[in-house]
Amino acid sequence: MRTWTIRQRLIASFGVILALMIAMVVIVNVRLGAVKHEVTSLRNDYAPGINQTTQIMQLSDADFALVERHALETNPAAQLRLLAQLRDSAATLEREIAQYGTTPRSEHRRTYVVLQGALTAALRPYFEARGEVLAMDANPATRAQGRTLLMSWVGPRFDALKRAIDDIVSFNQRQVVVSTNEIDGASNSVSGQVLAAGAIALIAAALCGFMLLRSIMVTLRRVAGLADRIGSGDLTVTVDASTRGDEIGVLTASFGRMVGSLSSLAGKVQESALRVNSSVSEIAATAKQQQATASETAATVTEIGATSREISATSKELVRTMSDVSTVAEHTANVAGNGQAGLAQMEETMRGVMDAAKSINDKLVVLNEKAGSITQVITTITKIADQTNLLSLNAAIEAEKAGEYGRGFSVVATEIRRLADQTSVATFDIERIVKEIQSAVSAGVMGMDKFSDQVRRGVHDIEELGGQFTEIIGEVQALAPRVEQVSEGMQAQAIGAEHITQALTQLSEGAQQTAESLRQSSLAIDNLNDVSVDLRDGLSGFTLAA
Repeated sequence: MRTWTIRQRLIASFGVILALMIAMVVIVNVRLGAVKHEVTSLRNDYAPGINQTTQIMQLSDADFALVERHALETNPAAQLRLLAQLRDSAATLEREIAQYGTTPRSEHRRTYVVLQGALTAALRPYFEARGEVLAMDANPATRAQGRTLLMSWVGPRFDALKRAIDDIVSFNQRQVVVSTNEIDGASNSVSGQVLAAGAIALIAAALCGFMLLRSIMVTLRRVAGLADRIGSGDLTVTVDASTRGDEIGVLTASFGRMVGSLSSLAGKVQESALRVNSSVSEIAATAKQQQATASETAATVTEIGATSREISATSKELVRTMSDVSTVAEHTANVAGNGQAGLAQMEETMRGVMDAAKSINDKLVVLNEKAGSITQVITTITKIADQTNLLSLNAAIEAEKAGEYGRGFSVVATEIRRLADQTSVATFDIERIVKEIQSAVSAGVMGMDKFSDQVRRGVHDIEELGGQFTEIIGEVQALAPRVEQVSEGMQAQAIGAEHITQALTQLSEGAQQTAESLRQSSLAIDNLNDVSVDLRDGLSGFTLAA
């Protein structure tokens, strides 16, 4: 891993954590699938089986009670009513047992078939004995014998029927216990696995972070130590970045190249400082001699210049006046020309603004159409939320029918209905906001139309103003040549005096500038000498490689 870049290490660290999270999700999904399977068995197999067998048991108890009442009843009319009730009871009992046999089962199909067959086999002898006893009860001569057979013959067959029913109930109860234990085991297993995977992911993240931080900080501390040595003036340090191939290694190599360049530069500067110091001394001596000569020349030129300035004073005043007039005329023409160019640019800008306003108007129309499409989508979402609310209500009703076993599903249905209500409220708010956006877009379209009209009127006004500027420029340009003619005449009259004055002035100024330059050169040389000394003293603090 020492040759990996920081990017590769980050990707690898996050990849390990992501793989652990994916494994945790897969494990949880598998265990939840087992829980779902057991819940399906409870809902589709065992709970309906217990309910149906309980109903069959109640019907069989009621039927046997009617047989006992019929055996004890002496009133013929009451016996007839009891016989009718017994026929109905027998039909209901047979129908419930047949319905239990046709109920689909996801598992233990063979066991259910065997239990249902045993129940049917026990029901047939009970009905046969029951029919014979009822027939004896109808005849007064055999009624006493029928009462005797009721307990000795019908009773054992009824007990056999009850045992068959109890077998089915016991089987369903055992399966409920097994499924409940499976669900509890799966839940505990999922909790343990999630905690273990979370702990492993946390440890892996901490380990990867520690390794990445350690690999970065070790090199940074070493580079910081080298930087401190360089800051103290030691340029003999060497930087080794050959052991790393990542971004830190590239930074270390660049730092090493910088140290080498800085060391080479410091050596060259030391050599240059020595040469500059010797040259400055020679230049200073020469400058002092030139300064003395320039001072004498400047004094002589100053005396001659005083006389020549009096001769050319009047000519200069006239030439200056005409020059001012010519300058004003040229400036006026330039300003007018710039104003015309600015108006042309402003016209182009206004046309661009008008095109941009049209583009914005078109985009606002498209935005209005998109907002209409959003309204259609919101209508669809509202319908889906209403259907979801209706489905959650139906699910709650079915969960209520399931009783205690449907309580968890009822909570889920209630949460779904609450989410559907919240979705309806949210879509109503979105629809209201979209309508407000459409209103704002419509107002924006009207405003952009009004703004486009104003821009068109502004373009027309700018075109008229440009024409007026063209006329002004023409008049000013016609005035400029006349002023030039007058100025040339005045300049021709002052040529003689001006030549003398200019020559003396230039000579005086040159002498003064030479003297001033020499004084400035002396000051600069002194400053340069001081800088050279300071530079030499400063570089003496650096330690260079031999």
